[in-house]
Amino acid sequence: MQIITDIKQISAFQGSLLSIGNFDGVHLGHQAMLRQLQTQAQQNNVQSVAMTFDPPPVALISPHRVPPRLSTIARKAELISKIGIDCLFVYSTNTEFLNLSAEEFFQQIVVQQFHASGMVEGENFFFGAKRQGNIELLEQFTSQQGISLDVLAAVSSAGTMISSTRIRHLISEGEIDEAIECLGHPYRLSGLVVSGDQRGRTLGFPTANLTGIKTLIPGDGVYAGSCTHHGKQYAAAINIGGNPTFTKDEQKIEVHLIGLDEDLYQQELSVDLLARCRDVKQFKSSEELQEQLEKDIQTVQQIVALS
Repeated sequence: MQIITDIKQISAFQGSLLSIGNFDGVHLGHQAMLRQLQTQAQQNNVQSVAMTFDPPPVALISPHRVPPRLSTIARKAELISKIGIDCLFVYSTNTEFLNLSAEEFFQQIVVQQFHASGMVEGENFFFGAKRQGNIELLEQFTSQQGISLDVLAAVSSAGTMISSTRIRHLISEGEIDEAIECLGHPYRLSGLVVSGDQRGRTLGFPTANLTGIKTLIPGDGVYAGSCTHHGKQYAAAINIGGNPTFTKDEQKIEVHLIGLDEDLYQQELSVDLLARCRDVKQFKSSEELQEQLEKDIQTVQQIVALS
């Protein structure tokens, strides 16, 4: 998949099939739409293009209302690429773009820039200044231009529509298992490893302390996950929260890669959360904590083995 950020590069993808959206998290609803895009593009012997925005439009319109992201651009690209999309166009959002009316947006982007042969969108698609364009208006515009339009119904899980907003709520509450069901893939945290208080090492469980995480941090708890480091996959026990046993209230993200005893300081590390194991709780002694950590390791290894 080719990733482009310059609107001048669009010329190589004129006549393509197009889907436009934030695609935050690339959840099951997004995946259904993008698979339909890829399938139709193949059937019509044209290229498939997903267009997203960086930063998301709300960051310029209402900075105080910007929700934490579920995925970085790099993670979006990785997940979209797996579907088989030919191109990801990352549009650098600006005020001029956000002031385009719905008709101007359609004419300038879809018609004049992409010369799109067709579009695939979800039923809740909005476009143009103040989200004035909806799917009914898009149907009118595409019909007038002879552009095909396929509108997909929302995808549901447990009887409730899957959305990035719903997934953010689940992750914030630590309900990572249900969040992953909606995402259709593990939830990833990426950050820089910084030095900690080394207490994990003294207990026999050295941890990598992550900072600079640009996506939503899950609610406090102990999680099972996996991490690929130098081409090798490791099961990971992730502690998110404070350390009440040692009266440490500051929230940290501590990752123990099972079977790896290596200094990861100042390295970038990505860990995929797979399941929530337990709450963060206070123990009467470091020995009792150590016993629980040994149990956590066994639980994590079992979860990762089954994933």
